[in-house]
Amino acid sequence: MSFSKALKELRVHFCQTSPASNGIRQFVANNYTAVKAANPNLPILIREARGAEAKIFARFEHGQEKKVLLDGLSAKEIEQKLEALVK
Repeated sequence: MSFSKALKELRVHFCQTSPASNGIRQFVANNYTAVKAANPNLPILIREARGAEAKIFARFEHGQEKKVLLDGLSAKEIEQKLEALVK
């Protein structure tokens, strides 16, 4: 999963124990290495905090930022949301 050069940073927030964050935890565990290998210069920040909502923030050129909420989604649904977010 290679991203556009316009994407400057990806931040992933989720709870370590919440059932609503199961999908994002699974997505990160299964895909982080491949995503980082495809985008070696892109900062990918993983933030875990108790009670945090599962969400991904994408920062683009000129400080533009978008986010998508991911609570309760499966890893496959999260992959689709991420692809749509970074287009």
